[in-house]
Amino acid sequence: MSVQRLLLLPGWALGPAPLEPLADALRQRLPDYHVECVSYPALTSHRPESWVAALDHQLPQDAWLAGWSLGGMLATSLAQWRGRRAKGLITLGANASFVTRSGWPQAMTAESVGEFQRGLRASPTRTFRRFAQLSVQGGRDTHRLGRQLMEALAATPLDQALAGLGVLSALDLRELLEALKIPQLHLFGGSDALVPAAAREAIAERLPASGRTALIDNTGHAFPVERPEETADFMATFITTAERSRTEATT
Repeated sequence: MSVQRLLLLPGWALGPAPLEPLADALRQRLPDYHVECVSYPALTSHRPESWVAALDHQLPQDAWLAGWSLGGMLATSLAQWRGRRAKGLITLGANASFVTRSGWPQAMTAESVGEFQRGLRASPTRTFRRFAQLSVQGGRDTHRLGRQLMEALAATPLDQALAGLGVLSALDLRELLEALKIPQLHLFGGSDALVPAAAREAIAERLPASGRTALIDNTGHAFPVERPEETADFMATFITTAERSRTEATT
């Protein structure tokens, strides 16, 4: 019997460590699954295709793909790249486009992202701290969460952080969400300061009939870190239900 796998892709410039409590919670709920927090390859390319190709080469096939923020967007791209070789998709606090585009105002403006890029080059520590503050905004234990994220951000080389930000700005997944034929769940924090609440509604409108969205109230962008147990409940329930439906459809 082949091993069931669930891969977790981390958020921008954070590495896998912040998602380990979520991975542990998922292992308890999905004992038959190998749950892995992924480390990104050391890329400095700003082209999403380079990142997706590297991840496809690095990661095992026939797995459930999940990711937080940038990780969710890359998981979506990788799911499209792999087609039926991806079992399903779960995104956590991920937008279909991180920056505003024609027909997609539910995002950060290009001007704001540009300011962030310039700030990252000029003062990485200050900019990382601002990102951490925005990520934990809307949550409960913001000081502890902020320190935890800053530790992860400080360990990320600047060139890789800039490359990841370039990829985040370039990704446009609006058409992919409609086209994916695998089960997909998109989770959002109710008070996310980086992904507007309106993005959930706009994404829900683009999903196929089998696609789902859900909201975790009273938490911000860092909800997978702040509320790993609740996040794992949503994820495990969705995976279990989707796999049961898949089995029934083939018997």
